[in-house]
Amino acid sequence: MNTTTLVAAFIVVVSGLIWVGTQSNDSDWAGNRNQCVGECYEDWKAENGGTIAAVEQTKQAALAAASPEALGEKYYGQCIACHGSRGEGGIGPMLAGQAAADIVAKLTAYRAGEERGAQSAMMYPVAKPMTDADLDNIAAFVASL
Repeated sequence: MNTTTLVAAFIVVVSGLIWVGTQSNDSDWAGNRNQCVGECYEDWKAENGGTIAAVEQTKQAALAAASPEALGEKYYGQCIACHGSRGEGGIGPMLAGQAAADIVAKLTAYRAGEERGAQSAMMYPVAKPMTDADLDNIAAFVASL
C-alpha cells in the first residue's frame, strides 16, 4: 500500500465519522444544558444577594476597600511552598522581618530579570506578571510577618 492510498483511506474514514456525527445530532439541543433562567435564576439571585453584576460589584468594592496587607496575603499563597506560610523560609530564603522597601526592590529586580542569587531563575516567572500594586501589596504583607 502506498502513501496516497493510506491518505485517501484516512480521508474517507474521517469524512464518514463526521457524516455519522452530524446525522445523529439532536436538533433540539441548543448548546449549554446547564442554563439557569427564569425561576432558576430568580432562586440564584435570592441565594447570592442579587444579579451577577451586583455580586461582582460587591466583590470589586470589597477588593477596593481591602488593605494592602490583605491583598498581599491573598497573593502570597503562591509563595508559601518556597518561603513558608509565615515567611520562615525553606527552599527559598526567609522573608519574615524584611522591610517592605527591600521586598519591593528584590521583586522589581526579579521582574526585570536581574540576578539576585543562586535561585533567581525560580523567581523570574513569579515576579514577571506582577504589577507595581502587586509588589507593594505583597511587600506590605511580608513586612507584617
